[in-house]
Parts: sequence; C-alpha cells; structure tokens
Amino acid sequence: MKKIVLLIQVLCIISLGAFTGAMTMLYTAVLSFWKKAPPEDFLNWYSDYSSGITTTTGPLVVLSIILPLICIFLVVKIPKSRVYWIISFLFCAGIMVITMNYFVEVNSSFANKSIELSFIKETLNTWGKLHIIRILMAFVSSVFAGAGMITYLSKNE
Repeated sequence: MKKIVLLIQVLCIISLGAFTGAMTMLYTAVLSFWKKAPPEDFLNWYSDYSSGITTTTGPLVVLSIILPLICIFLVVKIPKSRVYWIISFLFCAGIMVITMNYFVEVNSSFANKSIELSFIKETLNTWGKLHIIRILMAFVSSVFAGAGMITYLSKNE
C-alpha cells in the first residue's frame, strides 16, 4: 500500500509540474504572440485554436485538483504531511477560483468575439497579470506537494 501511496504522490507532483509548465508556456510564448497580433487577427486565432489549449490543459487542471485531494486522504495518519498536501490543494483551489471568476468569462469573450476590439490590449494585460499569479500558485502548490511527499517518506522509511 505504501508504494501505491507514494506512486500517487509522485504522479500528483508530475501533474502539478506539467500544469505549471503548460501555463508558463502560455504566458511566455502564446500571450506575447496574442499581444503582438492586431485585435481582429487575435480574435480569429483564438476562435480557431483556443479549444486546442483547453483540450491540452484540461486534463492537467483536473489532475491538479483531484490528486492533491486524494493525497490528503492517503497521508491522513501523518499530520505534517497532510498539512503540506492541504496547502498544495488550497493553492490549486485558488487557481480554480481565479479561473472561474475571471478566465472563463474573458476567454469566452475572446472565443465568441464578443469583446470590443478597443478593450483587447488592456484585457490581455490583465489576463497576463492574473495568469502570472496562477503560475506562481501552481509552482508553490508543487513545492508543498513535494514537501508533503518528503515528509511522508521520512515517516515511512
């Protein structure tokens, strides 16, 4: 059973790292492309290709919420490890709160081209600032997940 618990923790950390990496790629490569494109071209691109971003990152989002939650219960008898996993989960939950309260609506306005062209530059700047916060939260979540796993390992040697 200990090997399965460890395996799930490792998969969680890998998923959190991949999620952080995917969001970093969106920020460094894709956002700069969006900002340089004329507003009409950006909306056309987003309308055509945003579903690919969602399809690619969607599973990472789901794993980044479910796996830390599972890890909380798997290490329930090791309080210090459990605290680290709770913190990791809370950072992921925070990412979801930001996503649901800002990104879903804004991304939809991009996809269905309902945003005023004059607001695109300002909206992309805000999008980038909030996205940096999500990246940092995912990174911190990964660090706490790692601490949770290390604590688990130190109690189960």
